[in-house]
Amino acid sequence: MEKIRISNVYLDLVLMLALVIMLPLALLASLYYPNVHLEQGLAHRIFYFHVPVAWVALYGPVLSSITSIVYLVSRKAKWDAISFSFNQLSLLFAVGVLFSGPIWAKSAWGVPWDWTDARLQSFFILFLSLLAYFIIRNLITDIEKKPVYSSFLSILCAANAVITWGAIRWVENPGNHPSSLWSEKGGMARDMAQSFWLGVLAYHLLFLALFAISYRVEKSRQVMRQIKDIS
Repeated sequence: MEKIRISNVYLDLVLMLALVIMLPLALLASLYYPNVHLEQGLAHRIFYFHVPVAWVALYGPVLSSITSIVYLVSRKAKWDAISFSFNQLSLLFAVGVLFSGPIWAKSAWGVPWDWTDARLQSFFILFLSLLAYFIIRNLITDIEKKPVYSSFLSILCAANAVITWGAIRWVENPGNHPSSLWSEKGGMARDMAQSFWLGVLAYHLLFLALFAISYRVEKSRQVMRQIKDIS
């Protein structure tokens, strides 16, 4: 039986303390520190949540695909658990994007969803592919085939994530969706940039904390399955 370490108490403690400090600080900064955007008004404050969460939703599947490839090569259960946890959080953060995006768009431009915007549609397809990953994974009853098929599905989700990332930067579309942060001349104002990067740090700490929990749960399931097989 493969030896599986469930958790690291000291690392978890440091991570949780950092999250408890940074997440409230980022939320307060996004609500009160940056000046009100002249064109969007208070609606622009959703930006400090929406974009960091979208980043995690985009690169989470890529991380999952990398660990899936490692699993296909090594066939070690821990890499399947890591891949599963990355996809689980990617789906969670994608839901956050799909909820916050329409709220921001409706408040700023009066339209919650632009069906002509390829960038929005590509992200919606990413969400559907992540949802399909869990549906198909749960339908597979063969314990040996489940992680193998899941690994190939993770690679497909990663391809969709890359396409979505590219669509935001490469697709010229008259829709309302903003362009990439680095495509605008002059960039963000100092107060906006400070609040934004503080939010990036806070939501990435949230991602790591949730990953630690998800990974621990999945490893525990693997241990229980191994014990059941032995008995």
